[in-house]
Amino acid sequence: MVTYPSINRKLSISEMAQINDITRQTLIYYDKIDLFKPDITEPNGYRYYSTLQIPLLREICFLRSIGMPLDEIRKNNKYNNSTTTIELLDAQNAKLDAEIHRLAAQKQKIEERIQVYQQPNEYDGSELSSPRVQHFPERHLIYHAWNKSDLTRHGLHFALMKAWNESERYDLLPSSRYGTLIFQEDLQKDRPLQHAGCGCIIDADECVEEASANIHVLQEGEYVCLQRFGMPYEPEPVRKLRRWIDRNGFEIVGNIFDECLMDGSFYESENEPDFCELQIPVRRRA
Repeated sequence: MVTYPSINRKLSISEMAQINDITRQTLIYYDKIDLFKPDITEPNGYRYYSTLQIPLLREICFLRSIGMPLDEIRKNNKYNNSTTTIELLDAQNAKLDAEIHRLAAQKQKIEERIQVYQQPNEYDGSELSSPRVQHFPERHLIYHAWNKSDLTRHGLHFALMKAWNESERYDLLPSSRYGTLIFQEDLQKDRPLQHAGCGCIIDADECVEEASANIHVLQEGEYVCLQRFGMPYEPEPVRKLRRWIDRNGFEIVGNIFDECLMDGSFYESENEPDFCELQIPVRRRA
């Protein structure tokens, strides 16, 4: 290769760092891990970079700026051709797409949580609001049964943490939405709390086969909903709502979800119970 003194000259570590707007410590580290080393070694042992190395360092800095791991950059430098670089960039682009999807899901959950925090302030405070019919999409939740010997706020939180831990074990992303799952069969027997437990809603497209035994589906359809202040281990509200459903020409067609819209610990109110919404799937009787 023909070189020209005017463009190929020695650079000290400080000069190379200044030109590329990085620290001396970064260059020392890159040298240590064999990622980017000085090209020139003088007879006296002093080492210098060459100006011809600047494009390579700028490429390294660019790859670092888009989140590329140093090991991947080092492998790419070893082959140093456009094909491997394109493959590396394609792989990083796919990772960023996945990260954008994950962050968008987190943002959606934050927005949902803000709405949840606002609801108690809009609630009229009556013992039981008027039931209303609302359409819900299909929802999936990880369920953990209550310890029936500890039907207290502490016991509910313990069961909820079990459900959350279960979702993390399968690398599922839990939402801020959770509540109590009540089984239709138990309500029909007038024993609504028989197998009740905490349920943590998860993204439907994240469900995994290994966790299927702990995942329950809340079907898409119409639900009779009732907001109230109360605790989910109090059976009378779901019984009252069942009687309302019977009187108004509906029939229950699935399991019941008593969603905790706001834990009593998180809002300023004289009401100590949780702010909840009973959701019972229904259809019109023929």
